[in-house]
Amino acid sequence: MDRTAELRWFLRRPPPAGVTAWFEASGVPLQSRRDRYLVLAETDALGVKVRGGTGRLEFKLRPHPAEPVSFPAGLEGQREEWHRWSLPRPGLSRFLPRLGLPARGWRAVDKQRRTVTVPFRGDAGCRVEIAALRTDGPDWWTVGFEAFGPDADRTPALTAAVERFLAAVDLPDGLKADLSCGYPGWLATL
Repeated sequence: MDRTAELRWFLRRPPPAGVTAWFEASGVPLQSRRDRYLVLAETDALGVKVRGGTGRLEFKLRPHPAEPVSFPAGLEGQREEWHRWSLPRPGLSRFLPRLGLPARGWRAVDKQRRTVTVPFRGDAGCRVEIAALRTDGPDWWTVGFEAFGPDADRTPALTAAVERFLAAVDLPDGLKADLSCGYPGWLATL
């Protein structure tokens, strides 16, 4: 099981030019993949995904409600803690009923993404991601921070990565809390 502290925004328009430039300057290549998510309209605290390229089945659980956070430059969001399990995917059609999950209700999400890892200390750090998202309907963008490492370091690693990002990027309109949630919350709005 992996544990993360995350902060993410979903946008209907491309992010500000400075955000895109920060990722491009990192030299990290653009990656493409298709993930398949099970849309669970009843909750935004559980995510079920088949990760594209690996075929792994992932479960993410948010054990506590999101916590509002704010930073300089008008950056406001919902910090979420997630627990993630990643399993080799057996035949999906026979595995899901055993878990009580439906075989229908899956949504494919095509991603064009760049991910930069900001080290913190020891085994802790934060993956910072920008991704163009395409699914049925209008295109979306997401900007997200996913901190990892020991329990005591995850939130400080997240904060340090956000502060480093803000020191390099101009956000004239900021990013607001009403655009902030995890993938399960975003999928429930589509």
